[in-house]
Parts: sequence; C-alpha cells; structure tokens
Amino acid sequence: MHFLKALGTLALATFAVAQNQTYCPSSGICFAVNVPTSSSSGSGDIYFQMQGPTSLSWISLGQGSSMKGSNIFFAYANSAGTNVTLSSRLGVGDKQPSTGSTASLTLLSGSGISNGIMTANVKCSNCNSWSGGSMSFTSSSSNWIWAYKTGSAVSSDSVTANLAQHNKYGSTTFNLQSATGGSSSNPFLAASVVSSGTSSSSSSTPSSSSSKSGDDDENEGATTGGSSSGSSSGSSSGSSGGGRPSTFSTVREAHGIIASAAFVLMFPMGAIAIRAFSFPGLLWLHGGWMAFTYVAFLAALGMGVWIAVMTEQLEEAHSIIGIFVGAALLLQPLTGVVHHLLYKRTGGPNVATYPHVWWGRAIITLGIINGGLGLQLSANTTRGQNTTYAVVAVIMWLLWMVSIVVGICKSRRKAGNANREIYSLKQSRAPGHSSTENMRESDSLRINRDARPSTQNSYPDQHMTGVAGTRWA
Repeated sequence: MHFLKALGTLALATFAVAQNQTYCPSSGICFAVNVPTSSSSGSGDIYFQMQGPTSLSWISLGQGSSMKGSNIFFAYANSAGTNVTLSSRLGVGDKQPSTGSTASLTLLSGSGISNGIMTANVKCSNCNSWSGGSMSFTSSSSNWIWAYKTGSAVSSDSVTANLAQHNKYGSTTFNLQSATGGSSSNPFLAASVVSSGTSSSSSSTPSSSSSKSGDDDENEGATTGGSSSGSSSGSSSGSSGGGRPSTFSTVREAHGIIASAAFVLMFPMGAIAIRAFSFPGLLWLHGGWMAFTYVAFLAALGMGVWIAVMTEQLEEAHSIIGIFVGAALLLQPLTGVVHHLLYKRTGGPNVATYPHVWWGRAIITLGIINGGLGLQLSANTTRGQNTTYAVVAVIMWLLWMVSIVVGICKSRRKAGNANREIYSLKQSRAPGHSSTENMRESDSLRINRDARPSTQNSYPDQHMTGVAGTRWA
C-alpha cells in the first residue's frame, strides 16, 4: 500500500516537472514557469517561481526583453525574516522600476525562507498584458529578464520598499508551449527547481533558447531540461553572454561629474569673468577657458551616448537634449571669432554679436536644466546629491545673471558720461567761449577718454561698445 502511494507521488512529481520550464543563471539561483492547460489559448493564469539563497538582498523575474516596458516581480525577505514579500513593478528604463504595476499576484504555498533558501511561488492572473507590453502564453520563445542583488536582506513588508541597484542581471527565453500542461493550483509543490551550474538533458530533443547576462561579477550559466510524459518536450537554456561591461558604473559616474561641472560651474564662470574683470589677455583667457570646457563636455557627451545605447535610452529627453546642446554649442567659438574680427573693424556690435551672446546664454541654461533631467533618469543618486546639484546650479545661474545686469548698468552709466562729455565739447566750441576755455575742456575730455578701459580686445561680454561707448548686454 505504501509502495503504491510512493509510486503515485513519484508519478505526480514527474508529471509536474514535465510542465515546468526552468532556467538557472547561477548555482542556487533558478527561475521556472508553468502555463496551466486552462491558459493554453494564450491568456489566463501563469505560474512562475523565483528561488535563490538568503545571501541575496532581492531576486527578480520580469516579462519583456529589457527593463524599459517590462513587467517585473521582486521577492525579498519580510521584516520577520520568515517569509518573502512579493512586489510587482513596471520597468521604466535604467532606474528603479515604478511601483505602479497592476499585476494580480498570489503568493502560493511553498513560498518562504527555509534552510538558507528564499522561494517565491507565484500565480499571476493578468500577466498576458500590462502597461507597456504583452505576452502570449502560446509563444515558443517568450522574452524574460532576471536580476538579483547580493547583500543584506531588505527585511520589509512593504511592496514599495526602496531597492538598491542589481549587481547581476540578464535575459532569457522560455518555451511556453512546452511549459503548458497540468491543472494543479500550485505546480511547484511537487517539483523542485534544479539549482546547479551544469546541464541536464532528457531523452527527447529539447528546444533551446538563448540568454544573455552581465554586470559586475562573472556569469555562470546552467541549462535544465524538463522530462516529457508524451511526445512533447522542452527546455529553457542559458549561456554566458554579453551585457554591461564592468566599467559601466565608472563611465556613468564620470559622465555625470564632468557634464555637471561643465554647465553648473565652468561655463557660467567663464561668462562671469569676461564681465567682472578687465586686464590684458582676458579675451584669450575667456576663449581658452570656454574651449576647454566645451571639449570636456564633448567627452562627457560621448560617454552619455554610449550609456544611452547600452541602456536603450537614446529616445529619452535627457539624451536628445544632450546631443542637441553638444551640437548647438559648436556655434559659440565660430560666432565669437567672427564677432571679434568684425568688432575690430567697426568698433561696435555686428551680425555675430547677438547670436554669440544670447545663443550661448540659452544653450548653457538648457544644459543646466538637462543635468537635472539626467539625475532623474539615472535614479541612482541620493536626495542629498540631487539637492546639492539644484542649489549649486541655481546659485551659479543667479550670479551669472547678476553679472549681466551689473554689466549693463555700468555700460549705460559710462555711455551717459561719454555723451555728457561730447555735449560739453560741442558747447565749448560754440560762439562766446574763449580759446583758453576750449583748450581746457578738450584736454579734460581727452584725459577722461584715456582713463576708460581699452576696447582693443573687445568681446561681447566685456567691452562691447557702440556709439558713445555703449556696452551691449
């Protein structure tokens, strides 16, 4: 009698394994899916399992080929450390997924933390479609992504808990046709996930699927094949592949630091200096400073484009604006040189003056704003870092604007003095003035003129003088 029960249990377990497609990207970390017969039409319920050691901070499985637009499920230790908290989120790019998912999930029996293993057996009742994507449960090559974070336990009962960025991730495909079968309300109770770094095979021919993984540590692939009770067969397989290189985080950090320094500090400082100071060679110092800053930004722009390609974020506003700003700033050295050459001929504003001044102000301001968009997009900075950027950016921009206003006021005051001197000279030459008085007033005008700063190396933001010495803003 006991022998028959044992045989029946073994048969049930074999039947259950036949329906579960399993992928293990690393030893002890496995994912499995099952599509019940009732969902064989392409929609309905789907079951999946996430399993890994308690040395993980969290583990996740998602529907989709990349983070953006994916339907992601996270499992992490609850506050008591005896069970797991299941959190469904929406992928919005290369940052922490949004908690706005509407997935209908049920945490099934067998889930929990036991013997150093964290297990989440899950039923989803509406995972055939979500905000941003859909999945047919009859697909022979459905796209999935996975990730995990090693470290201390999250220890939270909240489904909106803040989760640190993964240190390993990847993608794979599951043959859901081979995963279809059975009517169990919990197909993982009788089946155990194979957690090994080697592959197992069945006598039937498996339909393979590819997987890519990457990030900061070495990848270890595993392949598991489900045995078949009939002529059908299937498996989910994985192999070590590409992904983000180990330098990704360093490049992203360098991009943020260099670009922020260029727009928040160096560009405004160069614009302020041309107005605040007056000494020989200031023009060339200004030009060299701005050119160096532009080259530094181009380096940061190159890093940013590489990051956007790696994370599939070229269509994000931050990426588009950044590329536009890089191209737009190319006009600045051209209009600056043309203005200077024409100014030496005419002594006043010309066709290159206003494009250089106002275009530069607009583009640099746009670059400062875009830095904030970048911080928001990366979502890997602290609130304190974001606040620091905002405060420093606002202060430097206001100082820049104040220097412009002060420069305008000084220019107008000097222009007024010059006009009064010209008027006095005209009056002195009028009938009724003695030659001695005329000579004295002419000498006074000459002395006052010589005391004013030279306009030989005039520049739009320095001594842009027009008629009667007017400096233009």
